[in-house]
Amino acid sequence: MNQTQQSPAVTALLRVLAGIGGAIILLTFALFTLGAGLGAPIGIALARRRARRRDRPFTRAASWFAAVVASIITAGLVLVTVFALAPTSPLREFQNGAIQAQAAQDTAATPAWLKKAFPQTARSDSAAKQIMKSPGFLAAMLSVGLLFTCIFLGAIGGSGGWLGSVLLGYALWGRAFTG
Repeated sequence: MNQTQQSPAVTALLRVLAGIGGAIILLTFALFTLGAGLGAPIGIALARRRARRRDRPFTRAASWFAAVVASIITAGLVLVTVFALAPTSPLREFQNGAIQAQAAQDTAATPAWLKKAFPQTARSDSAAKQIMKSPGFLAAMLSVGLLFTCIFLGAIGGSGGWLGSVLLGYALWGRAFTG
């Protein structure tokens, strides 16, 4: 049964249920992705506007991609803000933790079976230890970790935000926010 064959009461009920479900989904994904899911509706709106200006079709795949990219950017902004507002330098704490872990690792002896199977592990690699202690390496690894975290949170938050946005679009305008 398509929408033209449905009674107005059924259509209204479906729109109310879609609105409630969309809001719950959007807020749930925003909660579990540190707010990254809230970037999805903004990304969809901007991508839809851009597609209309260029007289191009706005597909569901394009809207999902826009939602994920916007959520990745939102996750990045949230994480950068958290690190900027942190009371102590997270990089300094990360460096101290890495140095302590390296010192604890140096005290542990390599097992005999490992030395026998892999003789090169018995030798200490001083260059690797120096790299591990350098602030630039730690900053680079922290940045890579933050990038992967943003992509992970953005993919999850963007997908959930896209679903919530589609449901809210149907609830508000009687059609999906995409297509």
